[in-house]
Amino acid sequence: MAAASDSGDGTPDWDYAPSSRPAAGPESLTRAANNSRPVSGKNQKAGPPSIKDSAGVWQVDRTNVTLSNTVTDADGDKADLTFQVYTTDASGNPKTQVQLTNPDTGQPAAYGVLVSQFVTSGGTAKVTLRYGDLKTNTTYAFRTSAFDGTLYETDWSSWTKFHTRGQAVNITLPEPNKDAPAISQDDYQEPQEIPAPSKAAVDPTVPPIGRSANDGWDCGKLNQDTGIQPCSRLVPDTSKSIRDALAKGANADLPHLVDWCATYTGSHIKRYEACISSFTYEYEGIVVKDGKPTGEILNATWAVGQEVKLAGNSSTFTQQLIIVPVAIDAKFVSVTLNVDYNCMMPDVCSNGPQSWDGALEWLGADPFSHTAIGKIDHTWNAENNADTLDLSTKITAYSPVANPAATRWQSDGAQIRCDKISSTTPGCSFYKYIPTWVMNFAKTPPAVAHAWLIQSKLPNHPGSQAANKPLFYLPAASKNASGRDPDDNRKVICPDGWAATYGNPDATPVTEISSGDKASCDEFAYASTYNSGGMPGGSMGGMNEVDTGNDCVQTYATRVKQGEWHLYDDVREAAPTWQEVCGRSAMSSWINSTSMGGAFSSGFSTKYRMLDKDPYWVDFPEFAHCDASKATVTCTVPKP
Repeated sequence: MAAASDSGDGTPDWDYAPSSRPAAGPESLTRAANNSRPVSGKNQKAGPPSIKDSAGVWQVDRTNVTLSNTVTDADGDKADLTFQVYTTDASGNPKTQVQLTNPDTGQPAAYGVLVSQFVTSGGTAKVTLRYGDLKTNTTYAFRTSAFDGTLYETDWSSWTKFHTRGQAVNITLPEPNKDAPAISQDDYQEPQEIPAPSKAAVDPTVPPIGRSANDGWDCGKLNQDTGIQPCSRLVPDTSKSIRDALAKGANADLPHLVDWCATYTGSHIKRYEACISSFTYEYEGIVVKDGKPTGEILNATWAVGQEVKLAGNSSTFTQQLIIVPVAIDAKFVSVTLNVDYNCMMPDVCSNGPQSWDGALEWLGADPFSHTAIGKIDHTWNAENNADTLDLSTKITAYSPVANPAATRWQSDGAQIRCDKISSTTPGCSFYKYIPTWVMNFAKTPPAVAHAWLIQSKLPNHPGSQAANKPLFYLPAASKNASGRDPDDNRKVICPDGWAATYGNPDATPVTEISSGDKASCDEFAYASTYNSGGMPGGSMGGMNEVDTGNDCVQTYATRVKQGEWHLYDDVREAAPTWQEVCGRSAMSSWINSTSMGGAFSSGFSTKYRMLDKDPYWVDFPEFAHCDASKATVTCTVPKP
């Protein structure tokens, strides 16, 4: 090959020196990294390669860009390229050289440039810029110069400009407060409306005279002496008069079993409480002559409210019936009610004795003399691991002038599940109630922000009540139908060691809280759900199966200054498509583990006796003002 001579300025002049063609533009890191990292390693998305816009600027999808150029040598020798990067001014002209970092040592590169490996003449030389050298949403220019081991190219290539992608997530957060009090989950459990109770069959019944069974009437035998046929029915009634009657019926001396019943219309449940109301019980006497109704009807009506209180740590539970007279026809003389409580499964559930405050007889001459409130305890025998129980109630009314008529009802929405699976101590719950889990934002802001982002932004909205997309609980392998260990879900999304090896290096540990704290991997939806990206589909029942955590939205939590944290998307990767089904975030291990840990197991899943596939919501009250619909998700929490 030819040698170089010195023209006196200290710079070698080339004689048949290698040359670098005009820069071909930055290559998308996606292609380079796919060939250099193991499948189990850092997230590699098959995103689009960089593209050149109408102004001739390459648009790249990350900040740790791979720059490339073709180098040729007249003698056919191998050569390398030196890459130099500059910022640009408002006109797009090169302005200030960027100090690049040596990727092998992590130290500033000599002369601020990177040098490629030697490649064959005509080949493409490449360098990958280290994360942190470039800013987001910024235009840069780079150029190259060649060296074949002996001779240097005497000039630089032409400039090529490229623009890094912007931040897709920027959520501003406060410092974690290790002393923040625990969340009272009960404070976030709102009553859930259920259908009105349905009428159950009562035998025997007599065809009504002058009334239709289709209207819910159950009728008894005609009194041959008085010519009155008795009929009764249950009628849902949420009118103010009925609600007021029930509210007044339960007073300080005879209080409600469930204190919030008076503030809701219709039937509602919580995990351990039910208000099955409001409705009226009607008892009518149809006056009959010569086999036909005369048109005269005697009426007696009561407002009825049913309340049930379960215990999470007991197999015995209580129900209470409030009966308030609304109208008693004096021609009845008097009306007596008989109440029959039934647990419906006598082989697994027993009924205790009834106790009543107030007589169950009302005189026509003094119809509003009193209210009757009755209680009864039921006990599950706990012989099986779990049973579902239905409560049925029957009221039979009779009068000196009319025979008995009875109506039975039960509330399917208030079906009870008793178990000794969630805890070895037996307990019962209204399992159709969907509880709400609220994370402790004051204690672990980044973990809460990550879960909110994934729930709010992704199309599957895991755990969102507004989108009707609950999470489905996956307990320990011994307690779920598939035998799947939730930790196996975690290992799909967050393999052991991922955070240290591949997580964003700017993830901030909180060593002032936990001296040994280090980065860890947080996922949402949680590993202990069927919604987890790590839960296999098919017979296992997984809803969002992915191959690896690389398929999730990638974020990290960092402290930018004391008192201010941010949740960012990882700009070492292509921006999220927001069509992902899961999230993975690098963050403090203390924050990650504290955000769930015992707070969820003891304060929620055990507290509410959650079993396999039980649904639940996740709510983020501190984020109510945030808008995840924008292309770039930005929010400051709490609201300034």
